[in-house]
Amino acid sequence: MAGDLVESFSGVRGIFGQSITEELISRYVFCYCRLFKSKLKTVVVGGDTRSSTPALKKSAIKAFSGCGIKKIIDVGVVPVQVAEYAIQKFKASGGAYITASHNEPEFNGWKFLKEDGAVLYPAQSAKLIALAHKLRGEKPSFNVQNKKTKTTVQKKQKEAAAHYINYVLKTLGPKTISLIKENKFKILLDPNGGASTETLEKLILAVGLKAQIINTKPGVFNRLVQPTVESLAYLNEKIARGNFDFAAGFDSDADRVEFVLPRKGEFAKTMGSGISGNYVLALACDAMLKGTKNQVVVTNDVTSYLVRDVIKKHKAKIKEAEVGEMPVVEKMEKYKSIVGGEGSNGGVIVPPVKCRDGIMTVCLLLKTMLEEKKCLDDILQTYPRYYSVHTKTSLPKEKALSVKKELESYYRRKGYKIKKIGGTTGNLKAHLDKNSYVWFRQSKTEPEMLRIYSEGDEKIKVGNLAEEGVKALENIIRQKVVLSKC
Repeated sequence: MAGDLVESFSGVRGIFGQSITEELISRYVFCYCRLFKSKLKTVVVGGDTRSSTPALKKSAIKAFSGCGIKKIIDVGVVPVQVAEYAIQKFKASGGAYITASHNEPEFNGWKFLKEDGAVLYPAQSAKLIALAHKLRGEKPSFNVQNKKTKTTVQKKQKEAAAHYINYVLKTLGPKTISLIKENKFKILLDPNGGASTETLEKLILAVGLKAQIINTKPGVFNRLVQPTVESLAYLNEKIARGNFDFAAGFDSDADRVEFVLPRKGEFAKTMGSGISGNYVLALACDAMLKGTKNQVVVTNDVTSYLVRDVIKKHKAKIKEAEVGEMPVVEKMEKYKSIVGGEGSNGGVIVPPVKCRDGIMTVCLLLKTMLEEKKCLDDILQTYPRYYSVHTKTSLPKEKALSVKKELESYYRRKGYKIKKIGGTTGNLKAHLDKNSYVWFRQSKTEPEMLRIYSEGDEKIKVGNLAEEGVKALENIIRQKVVLSKC
């Protein structure tokens, strides 16, 4: 397999025509069917707008048919959350979604889904990847269930989109929808040629929202696929010229969204016009928790304590999970959470959909604005201020475990409270006080890198935490090098 291939519990991705091929997805479908053959009867297949998606989807459908799947529902080009929710609504037993999410157009890949629409649990993904590696070089033996099984392929893009829009409307409630229609809030939406355009257009009509959508031609990416403050900088002028309340930019499968504020507001002047993912998750929690009690919100363990503070005012509790969509989803299932997510990437999850959902996130921010009768900038001004520093340093994968143990000993000696999540390959979090911590994690996408993140309610304190973390790490590595030479 080519060197750019990434296989993880988040999915498989790489450059199409190099590491990502029709043969590889056929092998993965075969392995998926082999692992779950007792459950699989109906599957859902969909994808984003990349030029390579149709070929990969065609191969996936052919492979599912070869494996004896009775019914395949092709939901076409839709956001990933629409495809996942379709599994629930069509009572399917799993499926596959073709995407490389926020990676650039030359990349592609896929996510395999469970019977509830969610991405496979990490343990299931590990088994699938291991089996795909075991069968490398072998030609998949199809017709593993029943050679006489006749497969039907049904196209249900419109139905899938309608089900999802009804879910959004139900989540918002009739009062919020009525307020949207009455209000003068005006927003700018940039799907950037991704899979969300048609769903956004239908949703705007359904709720009577005043909005403009740009960059709507499928597969034409006019900026970097990943929405960031930098890639969406060109929206600042459009916001000012069109007098928009905010803009939202999506990635190709619409699980990620980035927000841009008008520059005239006090929050934007102080913190910048881009809203960080932690503030986005806090706003979404504000919207979902209002009027509730005794709720549990699940976040990853590097989400800002800003989110903790916001949910506390709703008398809700917070539980932390390891970084990654599925670790958060698993814990949300355990606590029956109505909202959760990862502030570190702005991912908001609202069941029964079990993935990050950029479209729902836009709706929840609107809901908060309507209920507070304030613009986003004014709402954000009322939130607590937290500061963070992100860095990373090279660390060979084989040394990660021993280095983290030394880091833990270092911080314990200093009296820091230690929290670990994710077992031996998981995260280490050292608390200076209730609002400040430094966090270490071996990167899953860059195995030779160790990520270091510090956060707190004072800039100077956060800077010191980050500097100390890097120095402690460097000293431990230096000592190990010296010892290895002795």
